[in-house]
Amino acid sequence: MRPNGSIPFIYASIIAPVPDVVADHGGRVGRPFRESGVPVELASEPERVVPLRDYLALLEAAAREIGDEHLGLSLAERLRIDDLGPFGRLRTGLPTLRPAIETTNALIHYFSPALRCWLEIDGEIARWHYELKGVRDCREGRRLDGEYSLFLFRTLIRLAAGSNWQPSEVLLEQATPQQVSVLRSRFGAPARAVGTSYGLVFPRNVLDLPMTYAKPLREIERRALLSRLISSAPDDSFVGSVKAIIRSQLCGGYPEISTVARSAKLSVRTFQRRLADAGASYSGLIAEVRRDLAKEMLADPWKNQLDIAMSLGYSEAASFSRAFKQWAGVTPGEFRRFLLGLPAAI
Repeated sequence: MRPNGSIPFIYASIIAPVPDVVADHGGRVGRPFRESGVPVELASEPERVVPLRDYLALLEAAAREIGDEHLGLSLAERLRIDDLGPFGRLRTGLPTLRPAIETTNALIHYFSPALRCWLEIDGEIARWHYELKGVRDCREGRRLDGEYSLFLFRTLIRLAAGSNWQPSEVLLEQATPQQVSVLRSRFGAPARAVGTSYGLVFPRNVLDLPMTYAKPLREIERRALLSRLISSAPDDSFVGSVKAIIRSQLCGGYPEISTVARSAKLSVRTFQRRLADAGASYSGLIAEVRRDLAKEMLADPWKNQLDIAMSLGYSEAASFSRAFKQWAGVTPGEFRRFLLGLPAAI
């Protein structure tokens, strides 16, 4: 846990390929999600977040389920850069590779505060590094995540350098000789464990290649995506982190306090004391998150009230409607009509 008490997270878009990859390999999709405490429904909610350790535990459980010790590579083959939401789109809409990499390095903190990327130039050689900070347990999950990230690095570079591009060398934080051999084969380049970070090495002039497969972003689009990315990040506090966990868990049903405390790596008793010290209660945070999510969802005219109710952990639309009227003083239907500028129902 970080000094200010917040809980490291990562956007759920990163787990989107997990169900399909597990299913395609004949595994039971629900089992790794249950083992890690991540709702399977979260895989289709890209702009919610998942606690970083739960994400790493999910990678480990999914790898065990299908017997794939390089699961990160399999996931990366299914994920397009644009699938990463605003974070992905902000990178692909740039004119050349260098600003795409520099944008990644500058914005990675918003995708997860525990991640760090940096570009190193040494003469005619460039090295693009990746590091997961502050989480020293989940060793196998860290390795799977590192390989996942390297493959996504290559995917971005190929948007400029072409679909057959390969790095000059692959740097690994950790790997056995057998794992190094597999990475060497999958990347088509020498690979070695360096013990510090993951990275791709390539000629410096690759940075000047145009992003030929990208649709350029207009300035108004860039600002809108940046605002969306920054505003959707959880509050950098313990209470803000708890609200983010509740938000992610709600899509799988009403989250018991023990489930959220586990994601916070605390006992229920300690968890409740921490909330009380911050002037908050678990039931109050549940209601606050439900209210905020409900208002967001009602602004989408294509979402029906039953789907919204289920996404908020209610078993029926009527229960959601009663709760919403207590929060807002109007029914969900009346609130939606107001938002959309429609006349009141007669």
